[in-house]
Amino acid sequence: MALIDSNELIRLSKKEKNANKRIRLLAVAHFLECQNRTLVANTLKVSRRSVNNWVSNYLSQGLSGLEDKPRLGRKAQLSPQQTKQLASYIEHQAKSDVGGRLTGHDIKDYISTQFGVDYHLNHVYKLLKKIGFSWITSRSKHPKQSQKAQDEFKKIEHTMIQTIPGTVSLSQVDIWFQDEGRFGQQNTTTRIWAKTGTRPRAVQQQQFEYAYMYGAVCPATGETEAIITPLVSKEMMIQHLSQISEKTEAGRYAVVIMDGAGWHTDDIAFEFDNRSTIKLPPYSPELYQSA
Repeated sequence: MALIDSNELIRLSKKEKNANKRIRLLAVAHFLECQNRTLVANTLKVSRRSVNNWVSNYLSQGLSGLEDKPRLGRKAQLSPQQTKQLASYIEHQAKSDVGGRLTGHDIKDYISTQFGVDYHLNHVYKLLKKIGFSWITSRSKHPKQSQKAQDEFKKIEHTMIQTIPGTVSLSQVDIWFQDEGRFGQQNTTTRIWAKTGTRPRAVQQQQFEYAYMYGAVCPATGETEAIITPLVSKEMMIQHLSQISEKTEAGRYAVVIMDGAGWHTDDIAFEFDNRSTIKLPPYSPELYQSA
C-alpha cells in the first residue's frame, strides 16, 4: 500500500467530482501538513471524529480508505433482468415503424402490468434516467422511406464499380457529396410599444428575394466547390459539375452523390470523362455525409 504526499492529495481533490470524497482528500492533505486534527476539523468545518476516521482509514488502507462506503438502502423493486426487459421494450417502441410515443404514464402502466410494481410517476422518470433514457425530440422520417434501399446504398463500392469506367480502380476514386438549397429573407412585423387595447398597423415587406446555392464537398480531400445562381435548372447543375470535374486531379476520378431532384437527370454526366453520379435512395437525406 503506497501513501502519497499532501501536494498529490490536493491535486487529486481538484479533479474529484464527488464532493464527499473531495473533502476527505483535503482533510488528509491538511493533516499531513500540520499534524493537528483539531485544526483540520475547524478549517474544513467538519467534526474532529470524522477527521480521525478519515486519517485512520487513509493510513491503514491508502486512497481506497477514502472511497464512499456501499450504501445498502432499500432493495430495488425491479430485478436486473426486469430492468433490462423494460429498457428493451422502450427501445423497441422508440424505433417502431407504426409511430406513436411512450409517455411516463404508459411506462408506469407497463411496469405495473408486467412486473406487478406500482411506481409513482416521479420515480418512473428517475428510473428512466438511471437506465440511460432521456426525453428528447425524435428525428423525422418519411413514411415511404425504405430501410432495405438504404442498406443497399451503403454498399456503395458495388454501385461505384458499375458506375465508373473499367480502367479506373476504386483507389483512384474521390467521393463527393452534393446538394443545393434556397436562401432568402422575408421580414416579419415586430413588437412595438402601443397603448393597451390598441394594435397599430405597420408596413410589412411582401417581396421575397432569394437565390440558390449549389455546394459539394469531398470529405477525403477536404476540397469544396459552390456556385450561387438565381434559379435551379439542368444547365446550372451541369455548370456546377464542371467545377468538380476541373477540381479533380489528373489520374483521379470523381463520383458525385446527390439526391433525386428533377434537374439531377442521368444525362448531366455525359459530357465529363472524369466524373459520374450516384443518386441517393428516395426520402433518405440522412445518408448525406455533408448534411
